[in-house]
Amino acid sequence: MVRQLARRFATGFLTLLLVTLLVFGLIHSTPGDPLAGAMESPREISAEARAELVRIYHLDEPLHVRYLHWLRDLSRGDLGRSFSDRRPVREKIAERLGITLTLNGLALLLMVLLAVPLGAAAAWRPGSTFDRVSALGTYALYAIPAFWAALLLQMAFSVQLDWLPLAGLRSEGAERFGYLATLLDRARHLVLPVCCLTYGGLAYLSRFVRATLVDSAGNEAAVAARARGLSGLGVLWRHGFRLAAVPMLTLAGLLLPALVAGSVIVETIFAVPGLGRLFVDAAFQRDFPVVMALTLLSGVFTLAGIVAADLGYAIADPRIRRG
Repeated sequence: MVRQLARRFATGFLTLLLVTLLVFGLIHSTPGDPLAGAMESPREISAEARAELVRIYHLDEPLHVRYLHWLRDLSRGDLGRSFSDRRPVREKIAERLGITLTLNGLALLLMVLLAVPLGAAAAWRPGSTFDRVSALGTYALYAIPAFWAALLLQMAFSVQLDWLPLAGLRSEGAERFGYLATLLDRARHLVLPVCCLTYGGLAYLSRFVRATLVDSAGNEAAVAARARGLSGLGVLWRHGFRLAAVPMLTLAGLLLPALVAGSVIVETIFAVPGLGRLFVDAAFQRDFPVVMALTLLSGVFTLAGIVAADLGYAIADPRIRRG
């Protein structure tokens, strides 16, 4: 198991290195002035000031040399300074990391809490009316694009019904609220973004749970348990979930990268000041240091999800640990 994890880390590291190299080349080859985001009035800046900015960001050097400079700074824990406001990139990420982690953590928790019972209920009686209706509903949810779902949720619950806030994370005048009122206000602002991040994975995971449980109900242990008089629900609980735990844990770990990617769309539409919104703003401003740092962080999240899935697989299946 240790060797397997070591190989996974090595492969993930090389993949992450190639991704950063590709993104670095793409963003530095886009047309336009790379210093436009670093200057409020590019036409009024002196030649000396521009030359100093070019020197600081190594823009006068070949592309491969700039990438080596970025790797050298990264090895020292330095993510650079933002073009737009000259602040350390690490500080800008730290300010927004908690928001994105909260969104994705709540979405993943809600996804699992809803998908497991929904998939189990469909697997209890395959081919029943509930099974067919749930299949139709989940397939329809999975087919809806995230940006369209976000707009529909805003139109329904914010514009027409006026039940939930349209965007942002706090209401106007929230600084005067008490602790409980502030917490409730933040929760109301999170409802629509979390729902938008949850529905796609919920649809996929619930059908995956259903298929896995139905398949496990036909193995020898389940058949023997039914022959001993155990009810269908008992077989599902004692044998189905035990056998389905391995693929379910694996899939749950792999959902994390998908949630991080979905945050870019959801945070932009709902004006949530998280890492996804920061990435979009940095891309439009050609803020290379921020884009590179967020690309690296996204790759780390992906690698963490894969490793977590492998660990969950090993915990649920002792044969993997012995192998």
